[in-house]
Amino acid sequence: MTHSEPVCDAKSTPSTAPDPVPFGSILPAILLSRTVINTSSRVVYPFLPVIARGLDISIASASVLLTLRFVAGLAAPILGPLADRFGRRRMMVIGLLVFVLAGVTLAGAGTLAAAAIAFTLYGLAKVLYDPAVHAYLGDTVPYERRARVVGAVELSWSAAWFLGVPAFGFLIEGFGWRAPWAVLIALGLLGAWLTHTRLPPATQAGGQKSTFSDIPAMLRDWWQLVRHLPVIVLLAANLFLVLAIEIPFIVYGAWLETAFALSLSTLGLASTVVGVAEMAAEFSIMAFTDRLGKRRSVVAGLIGLAACLVALPRLASMGLAGALVGVASIMFCFEFAVVSLLPMATEIVASKRSSVFSLVVVISSLGRTLGSALGGWLWRWETIELNAGIGALCALAAALILGFGLRRYR
Repeated sequence: MTHSEPVCDAKSTPSTAPDPVPFGSILPAILLSRTVINTSSRVVYPFLPVIARGLDISIASASVLLTLRFVAGLAAPILGPLADRFGRRRMMVIGLLVFVLAGVTLAGAGTLAAAAIAFTLYGLAKVLYDPAVHAYLGDTVPYERRARVVGAVELSWSAAWFLGVPAFGFLIEGFGWRAPWAVLIALGLLGAWLTHTRLPPATQAGGQKSTFSDIPAMLRDWWQLVRHLPVIVLLAANLFLVLAIEIPFIVYGAWLETAFALSLSTLGLASTVVGVAEMAAEFSIMAFTDRLGKRRSVVAGLIGLAACLVALPRLASMGLAGALVGVASIMFCFEFAVVSLLPMATEIVASKRSSVFSLVVVISSLGRTLGSALGGWLWRWETIELNAGIGALCALAAALILGFGLRRYR
């Protein structure tokens, strides 16, 4: 690929358009696997004290484990492109096996050193699996129907909250802190088997097959991608999109607690509201994004996000119910925008789908890191108007970048 390589115009039929694959043959294996992987991410926050007690370490030491998982995400530019070189399903299976190894390490050893290795492996498993699965969807699902499938797959994120978190609590209470990790090991093995045996084969765009001796060529491809203008536009829009949500949401718990003197149980209710909003957004994507167009849907979500952020202080002035409505509306618009963006990301450079998605992962991690730092710094004034206002400006910046920079994509 050169800097001027033509990019598939979403208004026309791609030259490597995938053959239609039955929706029902794709969803079960991927939805199970992604729910299992996402559960390992979401349960850490509510159950971090339990994990710390099980490992006989402090909460501060346990929180370092989360950092290791995020640091592993920085390997995305190296690991993500492997699916372009060695095949989508193969890397999905490898990612799930790495996930299983992480669970065996954590539940089997039960020491701080083992936990550090395990959480690093959990981060690597997600970096291996997520770019590969989105590249697989790009290979197997026609662009005009892709948002419907991506929206269904992204239900795994909210399913991990509504199913995974309560199941973890039940298993820990009944069988100890290691029990749920053992269940995830079994489910990870099941996901790997289903991926290997049940997912229909995909014709990879570009038909590229490689060996590990081609790693230098993979690195050259990566360098060319980051110089490709549509990719730059995509990454810039994604960065501002993540900043738009992270700057206000890093302090939303502290804001609700101080503004309304909330108890822990009521803060838990706020988290449930967020989960419901995420799920509603994903169902809306399945219903509308393909019809409206991906770019139009992302821009609409971003404008809605900016409006909801600006309206948040006024809604909060009406009481706790108004504040929760504002929080749910913000999360709905964000989720609608970010998931609608994923099908576009898989089509910008069809022959390097996994590589492009790996760059999205890195930029998202960078955005969350910058947003968390900036949001925390802005909270020194303890006024949600400031955090929400900066977030709204970031959302509008993302809408402008995407709206004018990727006009050829529908």
